[in-house]
Amino acid sequence: TLPAGDSVLLIHTDQGITGEYPGVRGPALAQIKHVAEYLIGKDALEREKIYQDLKRGMRHWDMTGLGPIDICLWDIAGKLFDAPLYKLLGGTRKPLPAYASTLHGDENGGLSTPEQFAEFAEQCYEMGYKSFKIHGWGLAASNIQREIDNVLNMGKQVGDRMNLLIDPACEYENFGQALAVGRACDEANFFWYEDAYKDGGVSQFAHRKLRQMIKTPILQTEHIRLLEQHVNFIVADSTDYVRAGAHEDGGITGTMKIAAASEGFGLDVETHGPGPVHRHIMSS
Repeated sequence: TLPAGDSVLLIHTDQGITGEYPGVRGPALAQIKHVAEYLIGKDALEREKIYQDLKRGMRHWDMTGLGPIDICLWDIAGKLFDAPLYKLLGGTRKPLPAYASTLHGDENGGLSTPEQFAEFAEQCYEMGYKSFKIHGWGLAASNIQREIDNVLNMGKQVGDRMNLLIDPACEYENFGQALAVGRACDEANFFWYEDAYKDGGVSQFAHRKLRQMIKTPILQTEHIRLLEQHVNFIVADSTDYVRAGAHEDGGITGTMKIAAASEGFGLDVETHGPGPVHRHIMSS
């Protein structure tokens, strides 16, 4: 076995205020260590300058180190001004919509049949969820017919009461499999279809082609980074909904840039994950 663990990022100021971010690991942690010296002596409220400087400084990396730093800086601002993040962003506290999301199906006691997925969706509906997302059998996707049967059965069993979503997590083998499941999503009237096949969710051409051949809306941009790549994906007609995540896309500063750009194109932005930072962003 290999040991696993997370780190907590703390950014201290000379005013005695500390910004905190739990759960730093892997490449993000390595990048933060590389740029830590740059942060010494900077004004913690100059988030835009720090964002731009670090974006350039991290351009050879995946830039996941930028998000935790920016979130810490917003934490410092909230503590300094004694205000929650959603108020600093101009928002208001309000109930937020949420969808139920499954783990991947498996053969080891989890969801192993289309019928079990439908039964679980019924349970989620009874709990009050109005939308349900499938993560199918992942690396077992060579059995593409089971994926198709799952989509069609879900549409038949709960499609009249729930918005249905599917996320293959980039594990369908090829465009043909992605298209076959997409056509099933059309028949079952799915709300969105995301990250279908093994391009890793980054090919603008392939997803535009998929959009041209199915009617189910596509949700992409989980696996590209920051404002510019999101705008490139939008302009290429390669996504219908836009996904952004503060942890991966340059923190709160970066996510709000993507949200504003999406608004300018008339598209909806969806945050990746339900954590507290994203709840504040949604409230804004």
